Amino acid sequence: MKKQNSSLKTRKAQKQRFIFLFLLPTLVCFFLFYFYSVVTIFATSFTKWDYTNLTNPGFLGLDHLFDNYKYIFKEYPFFKEALKNSVTWAIIGVVFQVPLAVTVAIALSKKLPGWKISRNLYIIPSIISSAAMGLIFLQIYNPNYGVVNQLIRIFNPNFTDAVLLTPGINIIAMTCAYIFFAGAATIMILGQIFAIPQEIQEAAILDNITGWRREWYITIPMIKDTIKTVSVMAATSGFLLYNEVFFLTNGAAGTKSISFIIRELAVSSSRTQYARATTIGVIQILGGMLIILCINLIYSDRKTRKG
Repeated sequence: MKKQNSSLKTRKAQKQRFIFLFLLPTLVCFFLFYFYSVVTIFATSFTKWDYTNLTNPGFLGLDHLFDNYKYIFKEYPFFKEALKNSVTWAIIGVVFQVPLAVTVAIALSKKLPGWKISRNLYIIPSIISSAAMGLIFLQIYNPNYGVVNQLIRIFNPNFTDAVLLTPGINIIAMTCAYIFFAGAATIMILGQIFAIPQEIQEAAILDNITGWRREWYITIPMIKDTIKTVSVMAATSGFLLYNEVFFLTNGAAGTKSISFIIRELAVSSSRTQYARATTIGVIQILGGMLIILCINLIYSDRKTRKG
């Protein structure tokens, strides 16, 4: 008996050692490229770091520790606009893009004629670079010959405005430039649907749970974890939106995002305000963590919440 217990402990130790060695390269890369960078961002947000001391950030001191944060929240003119837009795009990602991905995945799972071609066509925009997609939508929204303006002129012949520069409308136009392209999320959900045991589907049919009721009561609960993952991806990609802002409007007419003003402070500004840019980076990291926490709470089971 003692030999058997000793053998089990040895195997367990070997297994744990193998897992650790297998994960070691990933852990090294994480701490070297991600954890170190995050710590650096937090640390430099409490420094003076701009064109006057590019290679030697200086600690602000305890009396002025939060000066960068005060500047961003109270003096920097575009922060509230950018935060509002980024939060809006994060919410739209969860409310619109995720249900779209689930709906398309369920439709494809029926394996109707031509479903494989439809699946491949649907994912094509997801493998095209956002820069290329931005250029495509610049042509679609072109005020002279773009498709959108041509359609508007059917109802309003005198319309000559640039959609991307019209406050209010431009946010909708920019959202449409990426929100419909949920190919990656759809493929993830579709794979999980195919992984549902056939016995469960057959049992549902025997219980007369068919049509939309089977999807609502069987399919969606079975793929809940994947939907949660996709929701996190959609919300964070909306919160971190940058390429569409840069290529379509360059942040003009109230379309700035958090990511865009980080670049504006660190790169576009003649003062190269690195410390203030990392301050917004801290806010962005905390905002992303809050988004993930909220989505986890939304998708958590009632039993888990009570516990």
